Amino acid sequence: MGRTGLLGFMSSNERYGAVQSRVAFGRGMSALADVPGNPADGYPDGVSELLTPLSAIIQLNKGPSDSASYLRFSSDNRRSDAWRTENAGTGFESDSEAHGFGAQYFYAPNADLMLGLGVEVNRNEVEIRHNDGSSDIEFWALRADVLKVVNDNWGVALRAGWFNETAETSIPLPFATMESEQDAQRLYLQADAVGTFTRADIAALPESWILRPNIGAAWQKTWFDETTNSLGATVKGPRGESSDEYGSVYAKAALHHDGKGKIHPYAGLGVDVEFVNSYEDYVDETAYFNSFAGASISLSRSAMIYVSYGRYDGFNGNRTKESLVVALGVTL
Repeated sequence: MGRTGLLGFMSSNERYGAVQSRVAFGRGMSALADVPGNPADGYPDGVSELLTPLSAIIQLNKGPSDSASYLRFSSDNRRSDAWRTENAGTGFESDSEAHGFGAQYFYAPNADLMLGLGVEVNRNEVEIRHNDGSSDIEFWALRADVLKVVNDNWGVALRAGWFNETAETSIPLPFATMESEQDAQRLYLQADAVGTFTRADIAALPESWILRPNIGAAWQKTWFDETTNSLGATVKGPRGESSDEYGSVYAKAALHHDGKGKIHPYAGLGVDVEFVNSYEDYVDETAYFNSFAGASISLSRSAMIYVSYGRYDGFNGNRTKESLVVALGVTL
């Protein structure tokens, strides 16, 4: 199953991170736009991220035929630096640092199917620099994965997550500090079709290189519990709503080196189009150009380092996201 690229999609949080980034910025823009006198739209945004995930997969047993069981442990570490937003004199800037841990059990009844179920915990500390505020967000989650090889060229990766989170926010005001604690529940769904084509399939491909197309969709909805802040005001969700929603469809293709050697580079391009965004009024951007490049580096028969740089650039020039990933994966 490893040659299909499905395990890589299962391990990657790249798409999940893109969704969280856009939702977080949307909520921030909403808070700005709600202040009397601030612009109601026309906001740009951008963010630079450094991700250093770690993972280990342990095979528990080998079944009588092709069946097998595995445990996967992961540590997600992310540092985000949001670019300062200026809109008619209104500024917005934030930094954040998140650390999480996950454990999953996988069962493979045969070589073409893998089912996974696990738990995750995470803490994200956000520094709201433009107003000296802060927000600490903690969650625990249930995660399920399905990986299925369809034929020699295509496979499917499905992911679902249910999150329970609590956000503690503190905002200094001229006369007091406004504090609030709010719970929320979140559903995240992602589906990817992943292709693998060699020179035997496409004669134009260079020797020792494979083409890996990917077509997918991701969707998320969050429900906010109503609460009361330290000033006695009732707090719902952003824009005074009890929920928000985001979803996009995407297509991309990459060339991967698959020959001999310890270093295997890759590079690719793609497009990403939103089909729902509760905060679409604030940033005039619904479609993105995706570019990425990186390499997998073999340290030993059981350890790999993955290095990649990726960008999302809005076609209207109003939103940019760049990320550098340095990941370590170990198989035991």
